[in-house]
Amino acid sequence: MKRWFWVFDVAAVISFAVIGAESHGLTLDLAGVVRVAAPFLIALAGGVILLRAWREPLSLLNGVLLSLITLAVGMLLRRYLWDEGTPRMFLIVTGAYLFAVMVGWRLIGRTVVRFTS
Repeated sequence: MKRWFWVFDVAAVISFAVIGAESHGLTLDLAGVVRVAAPFLIALAGGVILLRAWREPLSLLNGVLLSLITLAVGMLLRRYLWDEGTPRMFLIVTGAYLFAVMVGWRLIGRTVVRFTS
């Protein structure tokens, strides 16, 4: 689990980008998904390094902090480097989704580990 935890966090960001692109009628191609996901994936990578999240991949605190870092830094990158908008509703929906998925998979993982150990 310690080597593969990041797959779930990356999946959270990419699934958010896919759902968002599809719900807004954007083209659902690789370039479009990457354009939406890239600032958040960069923010996630920075958060993982900053928190050394690989040490305790199932930590709920890591999930909370990674979701907040991914949201905040991703929005800043999106706004200032990608020159894309960051409307309030987008901020709220993104934050809720990232929090729910990034903390949620850790809750599930902790439960599985508890019952299989």
